[in-house]
Amino acid sequence: MHCTDEQIFFLPEHVFYFAKKVMSLINIISGISFPAIRGTQAGNDYYIVMCPLKRLKKIFTFDESTLCAEDRAQRLLNPSRIPQITKYINQNRLDYAFSSLTACVDGHCHFEPISLEGHGSKIGNLLVDDDAEFYITDGQHRSAAINRALEEDPSLGDETISIVFFVNKDLKQRQKIFRDLNLYPVKASKSTAVLYGDTPEELISNRVATKSEFFKGVINFSENSLSARSSKLFMHSSLHAANMELVKDVTSNNCDEKTTSAITFWDCLAENLPLWQQAKSHQIKPADRMHYVLFTAIVLKSLAMLGYELLENYEEWKIILKGLQTVDWDKSNKEMWEGRCYNNGRMDHSNSAAILTVNALKHHLKLPLSAEQQRHENRFYGARDSK
Repeated sequence: MHCTDEQIFFLPEHVFYFAKKVMSLINIISGISFPAIRGTQAGNDYYIVMCPLKRLKKIFTFDESTLCAEDRAQRLLNPSRIPQITKYINQNRLDYAFSSLTACVDGHCHFEPISLEGHGSKIGNLLVDDDAEFYITDGQHRSAAINRALEEDPSLGDETISIVFFVNKDLKQRQKIFRDLNLYPVKASKSTAVLYGDTPEELISNRVATKSEFFKGVINFSENSLSARSSKLFMHSSLHAANMELVKDVTSNNCDEKTTSAITFWDCLAENLPLWQQAKSHQIKPADRMHYVLFTAIVLKSLAMLGYELLENYEEWKIILKGLQTVDWDKSNKEMWEGRCYNNGRMDHSNSAAILTVNALKHHLKLPLSAEQQRHENRFYGARDSK
């Protein structure tokens, strides 16, 4: 027997409510059910649902990449981001955290509250017809990474992620939602991300930044770049990138040992760099630091690469570092820096530039080059001779 809204309208309230529930179950008997909270924005209902991770692949089946740009309501998936997020899940299996996905539902939906009044009227189940189409509006990379992580660890399947569902939105409305969600968010700086991180590598960088005698007080932990007037000398992200070159094969078991080694190296290095000492004691104005390569992220990284070699191969590394006291770090020293870390008036932050800068430092210290370093050196001189 099928009941219409008109037929049950005149029933007593409690019977009316029960009849409506029964009717909705009949009409969407083959649908999908989500625990949900109903909210309102701009006069329209939306729903926050709890979705098991293993269900994501089943509901988000529509591939918008097959459409032309004007028919999509989402940017194209960037495959290179998927392994990074998947690795994050696997490495933080016990404490990973994801913000909500956002999606639009094109199809019949019905919300069943647990009660007629009070907070219960906003809490219940969202029933979605089997024929409905789900479009991810925000979070497609998270969803794809979760699916890949599930292949490696199926035990994730029963864990949940929240999804914000907007219902019955046409293409233009979905495009507007995507635009609005991405219009104002500001991504946290890399320095802040490292500061709040808890991987062994991040822990080392955080400890170096706060416990090293030299770096204490001269590291910027929050901004994306240093201003010309900043009293800080380096970004925390730059120090972290350098530490990744200085200490390798870090684990939770050797983290303390590696931290001590890193702090010892950096403080010994700083003792042999008068410009660093002068800058920290404010004898060099912030604006004047721009004249020296020594205050750049690429040279910091190169010094760390040199440090790794010294710590691994030379017991007398502290004595060798004294040779850096006589380096001319001015950008005008073209013989040493031009074509290596400094090109046409700009710093070069490529990996090749870092290796060529290490080569220049090793030449100054009269240290032999490795086979890889020699290959870069040969290309460097070959390119310079051909000009």
